[in-house]
Parts: sequence; C-alpha cells; structure tokens
Amino acid sequence: MQDKHLNRRDALRFGGTAAVGGVAAALTGPAQATPRMRIASLADLSAGFAIDFDYPDGAAAVLVDLGEATEGGVGPNGSIVAYSALCQHMGCLVEYREATKDFFCGCHASRFDARLGGQAVEGPAPRGLPRIALEIDGDDIFATGVDGLVYGFACHA
Repeated sequence: MQDKHLNRRDALRFGGTAAVGGVAAALTGPAQATPRMRIASLADLSAGFAIDFDYPDGAAAVLVDLGEATEGGVGPNGSIVAYSALCQHMGCLVEYREATKDFFCGCHASRFDARLGGQAVEGPAPRGLPRIALEIDGDDIFATGVDGLVYGFACHA
C-alpha cells in the first residue's frame, strides 16, 4: 500500500518546480490580448508617408505606406504595413526612412528592412521588428494584433 503523504524529497521537488514556474510567469507576465484599434483612414496615407501610433498598451508603433506591394501588406496596393517602433536591441525608438524603406535606430545603428517584414539587416539588434497585424474595414485601417515580442513583452491577438 502506498503512503498518500508527501515525503521530504517529493515536497522539495514539487516546491522547486512550482518556484521555477512562478519565476517564469513573473518574467514573461500574463499574455495580454491585443485589442482591435483604429489607426487611420486610407485617405490619410500616401506612398512613403508614416504615421506614429501607440499599440499595444501604449507601445510606440509606425504605420507606413511603402508605395509598392510587399508581403503581408494590406490596402488597395498591398503596400501598407505596421511595425513596433521599439528597437529589439535596447528598446530605443526607430525612425522610418523613406529613401531606403527601412527603420533606423539612432542609438546603436540597427537597421530593419520594411519590405522584408521588419527583418534586422544591420547592427546589434538580435531580431526584427514585431509586425503589427492590420485589417482594412471600408476606409479605416485597424491594428488587430502583434506578431512576436514588443521589446520583451509577449503580445497575443
């Protein structure tokens, strides 16, 4: 017959597992659902024009019309994309540069290609900019979620 009580070894093992799980949850935080949010109207945009907005939960983001169809782009020409504006290296703000169709971080010179899904192409950033999912409803452009981590914070649609 098995003893139904925890012995010391089992109690320590269970306590250690619970502690590791608790630390992991505290570090990653709870997964937050990202709300659907209106950003702009199609009439507000033209090729090369960028609009700054906050999404999700006040995090800096940028909506841009690249002026050419791009993978994952939305709108009549498939040219509208949005990304987190926080560099994935140290969280500095990036700026969109129309001439090179990239985002540049002035802190440590990371560069992200807007035509390649925000992929990091130069500098110390360990990964690309998180892409913000967009949806067109009539003339309105909505943010509907984030693909990836926004400088270390998990976001889920």
